[in-house]
Amino acid sequence: MLGGSFWIAVLRHMMGAALMMGVFFLLDRPRFSMKRTAVYYCVFGVLAAAAFGVWYLADVQIFIRLSGFMAIFVVGIFCIAMSADFLYLSVYKLTLGFYLLSVMVFLGIDGSRLWFGGSLWADIALRAATGTVMLLFIIKSVRPRFQSGREYLSAVMDLPSAITLVVILMIAGVGAYWPDDHALSVNRVVRIAVMLAMTGIIQWLTFRTYLYRGKEYCCRMEKELMELNELLLERQLRQMQVSGANAAHAQQICDNVTVSNILSTYIAYADEEKIGIKVQADIDAQIQVREFDIAAILVSIFENAIYECRNSYGKKRQINVVLLQNKNKVVLMCQNTCAPKREQEEYPAYWKEKAECIRKLVRYYNGEVEFLVEDNVRVSKVLLDVSNY
Repeated sequence: MLGGSFWIAVLRHMMGAALMMGVFFLLDRPRFSMKRTAVYYCVFGVLAAAAFGVWYLADVQIFIRLSGFMAIFVVGIFCIAMSADFLYLSVYKLTLGFYLLSVMVFLGIDGSRLWFGGSLWADIALRAATGTVMLLFIIKSVRPRFQSGREYLSAVMDLPSAITLVVILMIAGVGAYWPDDHALSVNRVVRIAVMLAMTGIIQWLTFRTYLYRGKEYCCRMEKELMELNELLLERQLRQMQVSGANAAHAQQICDNVTVSNILSTYIAYADEEKIGIKVQADIDAQIQVREFDIAAILVSIFENAIYECRNSYGKKRQINVVLLQNKNKVVLMCQNTCAPKREQEEYPAYWKEKAECIRKLVRYYNGEVEFLVEDNVRVSKVLLDVSNY
């Protein structure tokens, strides 16, 4: 560290907080409105910088040893709390911000000592210039690609990927913040520069790997969903042929045309299979869920319920469905009385992949899904949060 007064320490930490939170903010999908989120970020950044400045004045040695690693936890908890993104995706944004902060600190301190005789103001100027370039690079090059690949990354990022990113983060932190004597030497500067360069390459390759894995996974999931919609179309065509009617004559169950047609189709299908069915639906005409998605969810749940009833020898074969909308929440519950006797038994093999697709769809809408068996009754519960769509 190059020292300085309390205000210099505050300035340094405000620049670091601005870079780290700026990267997260630019790549994030905020929980609140953009204006409200920006205010929260500014207030937190100033308070955090002031707190770190007080710590710097209280005990410089401990500050030098621990401040870099503490920043990731303090800023990380705040940023994740402000984000509506999936946790592991937030971890990636956090590690990227901390990596760039490590690079900025390294260039500021060692650049000032190498080229400007350890000038305090050269350190500040180098940090400001480096941080500005990094944020401009994020805006122009990284943000568009990240936003377009958000769905792919969310689909495949998991605990192992988060652990990998945290390990990379720690490597960058060791390079920039390792508590040695900070003696100026070419060997030390080259060692840290190579370590940071390799860390950046690994992080970029990790991003590319999960991006293309996500694209492959989403293509596979889209194929499964298209099969579900093809199955729905077959059911509808079959009902039209049997009844001699067209889709315009379908029973109107709720205000939403798509949902009403799907429910009508499966009511008729259940009647044809001599399965009792009771449906309660209250969905607005305009719902912030893609027709493709709501169709896939309903078809998967109905098909499995009818499958289990058809293959059951019980006397009571009944399906009960409740589909309701309450402001920005859509709730679906399906019960059928012909679930497998063993609670451990899951969906038939054919429907396991479809059920996984439904889980991914529900997660896309920040919702919850649960499949369980209670007293030989299969219960499927789905909650969708459409407040951000």
